[in-house]
Amino acid sequence: MSELGALLKTARQEKGLSLDDIQEQTKIRKRYLEALEEGDYDVLPGKFYIRAFIKNYAECVGLDADEVLRHYHVEAPELEMPVSETLPARKPKRMRSAASERFGKIGFTILMWGFLFLVIGVIWFYYVNKEEPPENPADSSQFTDNKDVAATPTPTPDQEATPTPTPTPTLPPVTITFQQQSGRDEIFSVTPAKESYELVVKNSGEASWLEIYENGKNGTRLYYANIKDGEQASFTVKSDVYLVLGRPGNLEVTLDNVVVEDGDNNKNTKRILLQMQAAETTAP
Repeated sequence: MSELGALLKTARQEKGLSLDDIQEQTKIRKRYLEALEEGDYDVLPGKFYIRAFIKNYAECVGLDADEVLRHYHVEAPELEMPVSETLPARKPKRMRSAASERFGKIGFTILMWGFLFLVIGVIWFYYVNKEEPPENPADSSQFTDNKDVAATPTPTPDQEATPTPTPTPTLPPVTITFQQQSGRDEIFSVTPAKESYELVVKNSGEASWLEIYENGKNGTRLYYANIKDGEQASFTVKSDVYLVLGRPGNLEVTLDNVVVEDGDNNKNTKRILLQMQAAETTAP
C-alpha cells in the first residue's frame, strides 16, 4: 500500500465509510477506489483520470484535495495533456475547366431558345383552334325565328276559356292585445290566426333569465337559460307561447316583428302568455 493510499483509507475509515459508500458519492468504480488505496495506478483507465479520482476521493472523506495532491505529487503521475488532433486540410475545389464553361453556356443558350419556341407554339395553337363565327348570322337568326313561329301551338277555344287562378289573399299584420291578469300571468290574445309565427326575444342589457314554452305553461320547452347582452333567441311557433322573463326591462319580445307591450317593466320577473289559434288548412 502506498503512503497516499494509506492516507485516503485512514480518512475513510475515520469517517465510517465503506468503499461502496465512496463509490455511491463519487460515482467512481469500486475497483478504481481499491487501486487508489493500494497505489496500483496501472489498473486505472489512464493518467488523465488519476488526479481527478484522487481529488474526488479526498473531498469525499473530508481532506483538502489540493494539499493531498501537493504532498503526494511524486506518487500521483503528472496529468498528461491530450494531444489535439490536426484537422485534415480541405481539398481545394477543382477549378472548372474552360471546356466545362463552354458547354454550360451552350446548354443555357439552347434552353432559352427552346423556351421561346415553346411560347410561340402555344400562341400559334391557340389562334389556329380558335372558334370562328358563323358565316351568315342574318340567315341563321331568320331560320331560328321561323322555326320558333312554326313550333308555337295555336291555343284552342277550351284553353282560352281556362280562368286564371285567384291569388291567395294577404293576411293583415299581427295584433297583440292585453286581455287580463291571471295570478302572476299576463295574458295576451294574438290575431289573426296563422299557421305559424316568428317569435324573437332580444337582450339589450346585462344577462337575464329566459324561459320559453310552446303549447302553454306545461308545453314543449324551447329555451331555458340566461340570455346575454346583445344575444337573441328566435323560434317558429304554431300555438300558445308562455314566457318567463328575468329582468324584463332588458328584454324585448316580438311576434312577427310586433312588440309585446307588457306594461310595467320594474318587476324582477314577468310571466306572459300569448294565446293564438293556428289557422285551419283548407283543401286545394
